[in-house]
Amino acid sequence: MAQLIQMRQRIKAIETIKKITHAMRLISMSTHSRIRGKNPILKHYNQEVSDLFNKIRSTAPKWKNEIMYPEQDPQVNPLMILVGSQKGLCGTFNTNLFKDFEKNVSEQELKRTSFISVGKKAVDYLKEKKPKKIVQEFPELTIRNFTDISQEIIDEILKTKTPYSSVRTMSNELKTFFLQLPKIENLIPLEQERKKDDAAKPTVDQPVAEQSEDYTWYQNKNELLDNLAPQYIAANINALLLESLLAEQAARFISMDTANRNAKTLLEDTKLKYNKLRQWNITKELTELATNY
Repeated sequence: MAQLIQMRQRIKAIETIKKITHAMRLISMSTHSRIRGKNPILKHYNQEVSDLFNKIRSTAPKWKNEIMYPEQDPQVNPLMILVGSQKGLCGTFNTNLFKDFEKNVSEQELKRTSFISVGKKAVDYLKEKKPKKIVQEFPELTIRNFTDISQEIIDEILKTKTPYSSVRTMSNELKTFFLQLPKIENLIPLEQERKKDDAAKPTVDQPVAEQSEDYTWYQNKNELLDNLAPQYIAANINALLLESLLAEQAARFISMDTANRNAKTLLEDTKLKYNKLRQWNITKELTELATNY
């Protein structure tokens, strides 16, 4: 009888967990759909700003900017932006990111690099690693505040007393809905030339080939580039944070969907065992009663 009571309690616990995982799965999908609705607009804006910036840049090869082209060695005063998830229960989303971090950031780099952490998991992780300096921490990353976080990061990069020699970002990239992979990107300094392998495919941080049309620039090109540079950085960081949010919700949906299916299977097996044990106890009692007469 005691075993039956324990199994009934276990069945109730599994049913509760199944309800929770189902609810979280629906919330993740709903949040992902809302974020995905904003993604095309932001991507289009990011592409337009990048195209314009690179087009002007290709016609002004002598343009230099102390923020975008620091004169000091990239290893002197580097900055890294680490973007993790705000909450857990998203499978290997953070695990793979932090493994990739440890592969690409050595102990020496950790001691000389300043960090900006976004997302509670990234904040907690960096506190454990104890780097040289944590410039800013943003434990809460949501669709409502990612633009504010982006602006604070941009202000830190542009208004710091000592310009950063390099700025790198590390976050998760949404390859497909079912696949999220860590990625590292160099934001500063800008690359001067494209690699031959990438010649056919221009990237966000590399100049596109000069168009055949001739443009008349009423403002000095260097001034235009100085004004566009902050917008270029802002567009990239906004896109980075939004993509990380998308990847987080997709990873959480997959994790909760798997947990929900596992709970369903476990519930069916437990109920089957419970019914077998209950039937065995009934049969035993009937047998005992029959042998007494």
